[in-house]
Amino acid sequence: MTLGAPWFLLVLLIVPFLVWRVVSRRGKGRIPVPSAAPFVAVPSLRTALWWVPDALRILAVVAVSLALARPRVPGEEVRTGEGVGILLLLDMSRSMYAVDMPAKDLSSLLEKGETPKNRFETAREVLKQFIVERNKSSADQIGLIIFGQEAWVRYPMTHDHARLIRSLNELVLDKGPRTSDGRCSNGCTVDGSGTAIGDALRRAYSQLSKKKDVDSKIIVLITDGKEMGGTTPAASIARHLRDLPPDERMRVYTFQVGGKGEMYVPRLDALGRQLITAQGVPIYEAPDEPFATDPDLLKEIAGSTGGKYYESYSGEKFKEDIADLARTAFESKIEQPKVDVFEWPLYIALGLLGLEWLLRLSLFRSVMS
Repeated sequence: MTLGAPWFLLVLLIVPFLVWRVVSRRGKGRIPVPSAAPFVAVPSLRTALWWVPDALRILAVVAVSLALARPRVPGEEVRTGEGVGILLLLDMSRSMYAVDMPAKDLSSLLEKGETPKNRFETAREVLKQFIVERNKSSADQIGLIIFGQEAWVRYPMTHDHARLIRSLNELVLDKGPRTSDGRCSNGCTVDGSGTAIGDALRRAYSQLSKKKDVDSKIIVLITDGKEMGGTTPAASIARHLRDLPPDERMRVYTFQVGGKGEMYVPRLDALGRQLITAQGVPIYEAPDEPFATDPDLLKEIAGSTGGKYYESYSGEKFKEDIADLARTAFESKIEQPKVDVFEWPLYIALGLLGLEWLLRLSLFRSVMS
């Protein structure tokens, strides 16, 4: 509870004086009894409770001072729009097949018959959990854009988070090999031969600019590589987002996944099938050369739009960074309005005063004042 006008509590400073005034008058009745009288006056119950009307008046003064101080309590949460608009931009370039872990940890997993999660699988699992958590604030609208050589709106912004998760589950990463007609041999969702970050941001801007029913607009960009391909430079889109009017502003949070420490990719045959040893263990190998990254670009995009850059060099670090995103971008964005409740102490004060005068005019009429 808070007070809108706390200075009215200064009225309470007179309460000690009122209490002293009542106590100092104790025993002074309307009809004095001589001290030499041959009898002893035995007080009745109402005589013993002579102080009750005065106590009611003092309590009424306290209640009135509280009413004047305007006590306020948090009201029900009210959203004037449809909550937060979130667009997830997920990199589906071929480098997302990389596994980020030390060789000994990778060997240990393979010997146990377990398959290590690559960057794409890790990102997908973390995003699914993120959507589940955001679903608790039911007003959020979340959409998904995927990008490789080109960028596509995989799922428009929606309140139907269950379908969005199903759409995430259906994504197939490009392994590289092609069929005779040029299509992915593994039925990939999007051509992974590039990393069109700018095109993805442009599509995100197009989607969010149409949404007039959201209070805040957030873009979450997840990539492991340097911008390659596409038709729109990411830096130019970032500058455009930076220069938007305040009521149209879109914050971009960028995640550089992997790209630091040891990394391995599966060894594939010409048809895109993973090779295994004679013992049936999948074969992983270090890439011929490290995958190109551009953290400076991601920092520029995040910084210019009021977002934040994350260096998520491992699966565990990515989970921690997504959790930090939830705390940074979404918590305490919608405040609860304060509701005045001054009428309650005012009603109490009126009731106390009414009871005081009722007692003075009836039960305590002939007792002490």
